[in-house]
Amino acid sequence: MAKISFIIPVYNTAKYLDDCMTSVMGQTYEDIEIILIDDGSTDGISPQMCDDYASFDKRIRVIHKENGGLMSAWIAGAKAATSDYLTFVDSDDWVEFDLAKELVAHIDPAFADSEIIASNYIVEKAGERRKETQSLAPGVYMGKELEALHSHILGDEVRPVTMSRCMKLISRKLLLDNLKYCNHDITMSEDVNITLPCLLDCKRLVILKDAYNYHYRLVGSSIAHSYNSKLLQNLELTDKTFRDIFADKNIENYDKQMDREFIIMLFVILKNELRCPEKDTLKRVKNLFLRPDIKEKVTSTKIDITSKSNKLLYTCMKHPNAVTVGICKLIINMYDKKTN
Repeated sequence: MAKISFIIPVYNTAKYLDDCMTSVMGQTYEDIEIILIDDGSTDGISPQMCDDYASFDKRIRVIHKENGGLMSAWIAGAKAATSDYLTFVDSDDWVEFDLAKELVAHIDPAFADSEIIASNYIVEKAGERRKETQSLAPGVYMGKELEALHSHILGDEVRPVTMSRCMKLISRKLLLDNLKYCNHDITMSEDVNITLPCLLDCKRLVILKDAYNYHYRLVGSSIAHSYNSKLLQNLELTDKTFRDIFADKNIENYDKQMDREFIIMLFVILKNELRCPEKDTLKRVKNLFLRPDIKEKVTSTKIDITSKSNKLLYTCMKHPNAVTVGICKLIINMYDKKTN
């Protein structure tokens, strides 16, 4: 059986760290190492907590480093790992005690350098708790089946495989070989930056049935769920970065995939603008979606939308006026109030 490295970035998460570490230290699969990366925490508590865990459990190692962001933290952990397989846990999340045991049960030693085992997860938020399942059917994917997946890995309303580096077991060599694609200027979708090339290179992908053993804690201060004035700039950066990855991996239809992906990510941009605390929402939304290049992409790129909320957002993107913007903003505010 393989040894598993748990990589846990830590930055000012003392409030949640005990929950996370209790779940990881209590794994029923014993052959693990736990690497805590203190990314220059400034709360005066988290660094010492990391050291205390290490003094208590010999499986734990701590890396203290200057703050460099989430990507730099998990990369440091991945490079320091001594096992063939990595699994990532963010320090404000937690896992079931049998996570490692269930993941490692599905590995194939013949693919130790090039496989990914993907489980499912539960979103945990005040007022809301929901199971999220990989869209791709449970099973083992290799050869032609993986090639077919490559043709629509991005650009759909629901991705076939979640792009989070968490809730997965990833061959360490597979990940390290693809670190060259990581762009440290990306501040959102940074997980796609590494998971995408790994999925395009892996030789064996396993999608587990059920296995809701990762708990994703969604907090109000999360970068993905609070207003970010630089989100569009980040989208344009990720668009170029991911197109370059597809091109380097020789995926033939990547331009069409990325055109659709850009539109899908504009939903996130629109929701971000609707959450802006300033009062000029209509002006900002109109300036964004009437910008010639973005308007042309929205009108010329065909995407399939099924959810009612996204259909409403899509209408707002194509027709940004007082009525559509007002309705969308009201619904977003009601949803946030309910789930915070």
